[in-house]
Amino acid sequence: MGEFSFIQWIRKRQKRRKDVMLGIGDDCAVIDVSSDTVCLITTDMLVDGTHFDLKKCTVQDAGRKAIACSISDVAAMGCQPTVAVISVCFPDHTPEKFARELYKGIWGIADKYAIEIVGGDIISGRSPFCINVTMLGRDDGLKPIRRSGARAGDAILVTGTLGGSILGKHLSFEPRLKESLVLNKNFTIHAMIDVSDGLTADLNHILEESSVGAVLYEDRIPVSHAAVELSKKTGHKPLYHALSDGEDYELLMTLSRNQAKRLLSFGLLKNVKVSCIGEIVKEHGIRMKSSGGNIRHIKPRGYEHLKS
Repeated sequence: MGEFSFIQWIRKRQKRRKDVMLGIGDDCAVIDVSSDTVCLITTDMLVDGTHFDLKKCTVQDAGRKAIACSISDVAAMGCQPTVAVISVCFPDHTPEKFARELYKGIWGIADKYAIEIVGGDIISGRSPFCINVTMLGRDDGLKPIRRSGARAGDAILVTGTLGGSILGKHLSFEPRLKESLVLNKNFTIHAMIDVSDGLTADLNHILEESSVGAVLYEDRIPVSHAAVELSKKTGHKPLYHALSDGEDYELLMTLSRNQAKRLLSFGLLKNVKVSCIGEIVKEHGIRMKSSGGNIRHIKPRGYEHLKS
């Protein structure tokens, strides 16, 4: 059993309410709460030993990451996060100083984006440290950007650089919230997702929801310095890490070629690199085009829970 196949099983059996505009299958659910307002909801659970290692990082780092992941989910919809509910399971006999340090990490980034912690649950038990963040957001008159709107002929763009996040970025990344709001206000974005599972894995989520395929340009993938450094330890090529490493939390989007040209020359995304890395096509699957023009099929790779 894999995480994504299990989600699909749940999705097919879930009954839908009339006020649920968007349910399982995107970065956030979208609920119609009035004639002109929608509420976005997302949740992320992080556990010590999987999403962070408290032997190698501080509990402040863990708290910051927990809420930053949910901010990134709302950013992927091009909307504004507002409040969060946080539930924590502390191991038995956790000292109070540890718990207070956790909230210092949470407040450090929540306050930056004007997000209020409005509740939650605190328990303890014979288990690893675990934290769950449920984030609510609002549309502010903007239409939430889904994964399902990619169209053949679209350009594929991504912010920042990719790969090697395990060397530090997975804890210190800055959610692309400001950038996503600028994008949603000034451009017609057909589909968008944040890169959490890996570039090809998350691109595949867009492709499956949109019933299209993609061609990636091998020489245009923005490989990070961290991917180069990690490749020296793993033996994989830097490109491998850029395509398959997760937790970069960059924005991956599709939009028309004209909109893409305008975005690439647009000055509002200051200090953020934006790269055109491919195109959406009708034929399903992901193919890679080399600088010499050779095209080969590639499988989506990335992190997946429950995968044996």
